Amino acid sequence: MSKTLLEMVITLLIGGTILVGGITAHAEDIIKSARSAANGANLHQLQTALALYYSDNSAYPAVSGGDALAGALTSAGYIQPSESFDSSPFDYKAKGSGQDYTLSVKP
Repeated sequence: MSKTLLEMVITLLIGGTILVGGITAHAEDIIKSARSAANGANLHQLQTALALYYSDNSAYPAVSGGDALAGALTSAGYIQPSESFDSSPFDYKAKGSGQDYTLSVKP
């Protein structure tokens, strides 16, 4: 009888390990999806702030990189500083004497 009980305990341990592994993998997918959604929303907000900046200044900020862009837009008052906003995933570069720009999410 003890052998059967031992087999059941081992089976439950193996099953629990597999279940926990599946939950962990699913949680990573959820976090990745949430991060992607947040980056999409932040990208849209940066594009809106850039349009307002251009409207007021007739040029886009002459900086390179997501952090530099966030700093320029924050200091000019087009976006508010926020602990939840992470500008590091973004790549920005002004082109053509500030008449155009590229803005993307880094892979």
